[in-house]
Amino acid sequence: MIYYYAALLLIVIVGSYFLFRDTMNRVQYVQTLRIYWITRNNSGKGVPLVSTAFMLQTAEPWWQGRGLQFRAGRYTFQFGILTKQGRGLIDQVGGRDMAESAKEIREWGKK
Repeated sequence: MIYYYAALLLIVIVGSYFLFRDTMNRVQYVQTLRIYWITRNNSGKGVPLVSTAFMLQTAEPWWQGRGLQFRAGRYTFQFGILTKQGRGLIDQVGGRDMAESAKEIREWGKK
């Protein structure tokens, strides 16, 4: 069964290349299957042929993805599994809540 999903994902990635090759650099995802893929045409020689990858969505519904990235010439294809994040942008960019208020933090710079 996993081979069918892998084959389907490969078909989607290759198909998205031909469909969007004039408008590369886009993120696409399927919420029901919880998968995503990214196609880019701006990779350089410094990008490894195969590497681990991630994706953070900075707008609702706050998806976070982990997967693999492949480079073929100047094109990069990334795909992975999505997980839903709960709290929003602060979690996505690695922020944290602070006990101090904004007024107290402004006062730090005046000392």
